[in-house]
Amino acid sequence: MKEYKLTINNNSYTVVIKDVTDDAVLAEVNGKKHIVHIDTIANLSSIPETQPGPAVSASSQAPAPQAAPAPNAATAQAGTIITPIPGQIISISVSIGEQVRPGQKLLVLEAMKLENSITATANGTVSEILVAEGDVVNQSQPLIVLTEEKV
Repeated sequence: MKEYKLTINNNSYTVVIKDVTDDAVLAEVNGKKHIVHIDTIANLSSIPETQPGPAVSASSQAPAPQAAPAPNAATAQAGTIITPIPGQIISISVSIGEQVRPGQKLLVLEAMKLENSITATANGTVSEILVAEGDVVNQSQPLIVLTEEKV
Protein backbone atom coordinates (compact mmCIF):
# COMPACT_ATOMS: atom_id res chain seq x y z
CA MET A 1 0.00 0.00 0.00
CA LYS A 2 1.40 3.39 -1.04
CA GLU A 3 0.24 6.86 -0.11
CA TYR A 4 0.71 9.96 -2.26
CA LYS A 5 -0.02 13.64 -1.65
CA LEU A 6 -1.10 15.30 -4.91
CA THR A 7 -2.14 18.80 -5.91
CA ILE A 8 -4.26 19.07 -9.05
CA ASN A 9 -5.67 22.47 -10.08
CA ASN A 10 -4.83 23.86 -6.62
CA ASN A 11 -6.81 21.06 -4.91
CA SER A 12 -4.96 18.76 -2.50
CA TYR A 13 -5.57 15.02 -2.51
CA THR A 14 -4.31 12.15 -0.39
CA VAL A 15 -4.28 9.06 -2.60
CA VAL A 16 -3.77 5.62 -1.08
CA ILE A 17 -3.28 2.78 -3.55
CA LYS A 18 -5.07 -0.20 -1.97
CA ASP A 19 -4.85 -2.85 -4.71
CA VAL A 20 -3.56 -3.15 -8.27
CA THR A 21 -4.74 -5.72 -10.81
CA ASP A 22 -3.89 -6.12 -14.50
CA ASP A 23 -6.62 -3.70 -15.57
CA ALA A 24 -7.67 -1.68 -12.52
CA VAL A 25 -6.42 0.13 -9.45
CA LEU A 26 -8.35 0.38 -6.19
CA ALA A 27 -7.48 3.82 -4.82
CA GLU A 28 -8.73 5.77 -1.85
CA VAL A 29 -8.84 9.52 -2.57
CA ASN A 30 -9.38 11.72 0.47
CA GLY A 31 -11.10 8.81 2.19
CA LYS A 32 -13.39 7.82 -0.73
CA LYS A 33 -12.74 4.60 -2.63
CA HIS A 34 -12.45 4.68 -6.43
CA ILE A 35 -11.80 2.07 -9.09
CA VAL A 36 -9.51 3.42 -11.81
CA HIS A 37 -9.43 1.45 -15.05
CA ILE A 38 -6.09 1.05 -16.79
CA ASP A 39 -6.52 1.28 -20.56
CA THR A 40 -2.81 1.15 -21.36
CA ILE A 41 0.31 0.89 -19.28
CA ALA A 42 3.19 3.15 -20.25
CA ASN A 43 6.79 2.50 -19.36
CA LEU A 44 6.92 4.43 -16.09
CA SER A 45 10.51 3.47 -15.28
CA SER A 46 11.80 6.53 -17.15
CA ILE A 47 10.14 9.02 -14.78
CA PRO A 48 12.84 10.89 -12.85
CA GLU A 49 12.85 10.36 -9.09
CA THR A 50 12.83 14.13 -8.53
CA GLN A 51 9.37 14.46 -10.11
CA PRO A 52 6.80 14.94 -7.31
CA GLY A 53 4.40 12.07 -6.74
CA PRO A 54 3.64 9.14 -9.01
CA ALA A 55 2.82 9.31 -12.68
CA VAL A 56 -0.54 11.01 -12.57
CA SER A 57 -1.64 9.92 -16.05
CA ALA A 58 -3.46 6.79 -14.87
CA SER A 59 -5.00 8.40 -11.79
CA SER A 60 -5.72 11.91 -13.04
CA GLN A 61 -9.23 10.88 -14.06
CA ALA A 62 -10.35 9.51 -10.70
CA PRO A 63 -9.34 12.06 -8.06
CA ALA A 64 -11.44 14.96 -9.32
CA PRO A 65 -13.46 16.21 -6.35
CA GLN A 66 -16.65 16.44 -8.42
CA ALA A 67 -16.39 12.84 -9.54
CA ALA A 68 -18.92 10.41 -8.15
CA PRO A 69 -17.45 7.72 -5.92
CA ALA A 70 -18.29 5.22 -8.58
CA PRO A 71 -17.85 5.28 -12.30
CA ASN A 72 -20.73 6.51 -14.41
CA ALA A 73 -22.03 4.28 -17.17
CA ALA A 74 -21.14 4.84 -20.78
CA THR A 75 -23.45 4.34 -23.71
CA ALA A 76 -22.77 1.69 -26.37
CA GLN A 77 -25.56 2.74 -28.71
CA ALA A 78 -27.79 5.72 -28.12
CA GLY A 79 -29.73 4.95 -24.97
CA THR A 80 -27.99 1.68 -24.06
CA ILE A 81 -26.33 1.82 -20.65
CA ILE A 82 -23.36 -0.55 -20.44
CA THR A 83 -21.28 -1.63 -17.49
CA PRO A 84 -17.92 0.12 -17.27
CA ILE A 85 -16.44 -2.71 -15.18
CA PRO A 86 -17.16 -6.38 -14.52
CA GLY A 87 -19.06 -7.15 -11.34
CA GLN A 88 -22.33 -8.32 -9.80
CA ILE A 89 -25.68 -6.50 -9.90
CA ILE A 90 -26.61 -5.71 -6.28
CA SER A 91 -29.83 -3.73 -6.84
CA ILE A 92 -31.89 -2.18 -9.61
CA SER A 93 -33.42 1.20 -8.78
CA VAL A 94 -35.70 1.72 -11.80
CA SER A 95 -38.50 -0.11 -13.57
CA ILE A 96 -39.67 -0.34 -17.18
CA GLY A 97 -41.59 2.77 -18.18
CA GLU A 98 -39.95 4.99 -15.56
CA GLN A 99 -38.65 8.37 -16.72
CA VAL A 100 -35.07 9.17 -15.67
CA ARG A 101 -32.77 12.19 -15.72
CA PRO A 102 -29.01 12.45 -16.21
CA GLY A 103 -27.17 11.34 -13.08
CA GLN A 104 -30.14 9.40 -11.68
CA LYS A 105 -29.11 6.04 -10.18
CA LEU A 106 -30.26 3.11 -12.32
CA LEU A 107 -28.57 0.24 -10.50
CA VAL A 108 -25.76 -0.69 -8.14
CA LEU A 109 -22.89 -2.87 -9.34
CA GLU A 110 -20.43 -4.47 -6.90
CA ALA A 111 -16.89 -4.70 -8.21
CA MET A 112 -13.69 -5.33 -6.24
CA LYS A 113 -15.75 -5.25 -3.01
CA LEU A 114 -17.01 -1.72 -3.78
CA GLU A 115 -20.55 -0.67 -4.66
CA ASN A 116 -20.73 1.44 -7.82
CA SER A 117 -23.81 3.41 -8.81
CA ILE A 118 -24.53 3.22 -12.52
CA THR A 119 -26.39 6.35 -13.57
CA ALA A 120 -28.45 7.63 -16.49
CA THR A 121 -26.53 9.63 -19.06
CA ALA A 122 -29.52 11.48 -20.54
CA ASN A 123 -33.22 12.17 -20.06
CA GLY A 124 -35.21 9.14 -21.12
CA THR A 125 -37.65 6.38 -20.34
CA VAL A 126 -36.53 2.92 -19.26
CA SER A 127 -37.58 0.66 -22.13
CA GLU A 128 -35.62 -2.52 -21.26
CA ILE A 129 -33.83 -3.92 -18.22
CA LEU A 130 -31.42 -6.55 -19.49
CA VAL A 131 -30.10 -7.80 -16.12
CA ALA A 132 -31.49 -8.95 -12.79
CA GLU A 133 -30.28 -8.59 -9.21
CA GLY A 134 -27.55 -11.13 -8.57
CA ASP A 135 -26.42 -11.34 -12.20
CA VAL A 136 -22.67 -11.31 -12.84
CA VAL A 137 -21.83 -9.00 -15.74
CA ASN A 138 -18.79 -8.43 -17.93
CA GLN A 139 -17.26 -5.10 -18.88
CA SER A 140 -19.18 -3.36 -21.73
CA GLN A 141 -22.23 -5.60 -21.25
CA PRO A 142 -25.56 -3.83 -21.93
CA LEU A 143 -27.56 -3.30 -18.73
CA ILE A 144 -30.49 -1.01 -19.41
CA VAL A 145 -31.96 0.55 -22.55
CA LEU A 146 -33.35 4.08 -22.36
CA THR A 147 -35.55 5.65 -24.98
CA GLU A 148 -34.09 9.13 -25.02
CA GLU A 149 -36.40 12.10 -24.87
CA LYS A 150 -35.90 15.00 -27.24
CA VAL A 151 -35.85 18.28 -25.33
